[in-house]
Amino acid sequence: MIKQFRVQNYKALRDVTLNLTPLHVLIGPNDSGKTSLLEAVAAFCRSVDGSIAEAFVGTWIGRQLAWRNHQVAVCFDAAFETVDEVWGEAETYHYAFDVRFDDKDRRAQVVKETVKRGSELICQCSDMSDKTLICSERPRYVIEHQNNWPSSSDIIHHELDNVQFLRLDPRLLSVPVAAQPNRPIRLEPSGFGLARCLDHLLGFERDAFNRLELRFREFYPQVKSILLKSERGVEIVEGQYGTTSVQDSHDGKGLYFSLVDQPVPIPAFQMSDGILLVLAYLTVLYLGDRPRVLLIEEPENGIHPKRLQEVLAILRQLVSEQQHTQIILTTHSPYVLDSFQPEEVTLCRKNEDGAVSVRRLSESKTVREQIDLFSLGEIWTAAGDDDLAIPVDSAAVVEEVAP
Repeated sequence: MIKQFRVQNYKALRDVTLNLTPLHVLIGPNDSGKTSLLEAVAAFCRSVDGSIAEAFVGTWIGRQLAWRNHQVAVCFDAAFETVDEVWGEAETYHYAFDVRFDDKDRRAQVVKETVKRGSELICQCSDMSDKTLICSERPRYVIEHQNNWPSSSDIIHHELDNVQFLRLDPRLLSVPVAAQPNRPIRLEPSGFGLARCLDHLLGFERDAFNRLELRFREFYPQVKSILLKSERGVEIVEGQYGTTSVQDSHDGKGLYFSLVDQPVPIPAFQMSDGILLVLAYLTVLYLGDRPRVLLIEEPENGIHPKRLQEVLAILRQLVSEQQHTQIILTTHSPYVLDSFQPEEVTLCRKNEDGAVSVRRLSESKTVREQIDLFSLGEIWTAAGDDDLAIPVDSAAVVEEVAP
């Protein structure tokens, strides 16, 4: 689990450090850096596979991802805890690297890499020609002594190699999906591929599908069963600059629901957004290849507040049952905050210079004074972002400087 994540010079994140919990939420106004932080975490995790440029998705080019397009290195530094599967002992690792972007093209290069185990420096490398590097294309995990198994590089890769970013769109959750046998079985960030994921569960993990269906019916007892039907589907296509699109295809699966009071199954596009979103989160919970890091943007969209609490309970259950899974999400909803403790929430704001600053609500003077009387959602609604940003020790500082 990532316990601390620091990023420098990425977009408006001039120098930001997040202290994270297994389930963590970022709040703040629009354009306060929440999405950029999720993107930074995603890029850090994706860096363990493929070229470093591929870790940064979207339509960027040149130095557009660097602070104000400056010719500076974008720096990532994370501390995470891993538990030895044999001895059960916890160890803390630090992994950091600096990236420089090409002036014009969509290219990036790692110029420095550091690996630590506890306080011990395993390796620090900044020479691209260093023969101890596993990959000559970029400084990636350093080959250690053969008797040190598993190596730090193996552990780091294991902790970071499965990140999933979700910005679910209910319209795409309902789309019939083509087979695409060479594509991983997982939800796309938009939610596209839900029918394919459920069909995989039905065909290859039937017990997991049955458990999912029972849990889903607890939320929606009017649904008798979840059905997958063969029909024309669409496939997803990788576009330029890491973008994706969908196009017509053949031989796919469509998602349907058999309802208690309906003789004919209902196609997914006729169901409510909330039903599809709840089903999507349950699918992530029950699908075999569960993410190590799950990043979610605004899970409240399209969901009734009561159902929202149930969705958050699903996500907390995912973290509880799969202790290797960590979830970081963003929200604008006070109803979401009511399901969290102050140490699980970080407020993001922009300073006058345009740089993002963060503060955990456990360090907020306003929250400390009111948490025994009100929920976090109520405090946020009444106080606003500026009051939540006042640090706990602000009163002591005023007293010290007062004449």
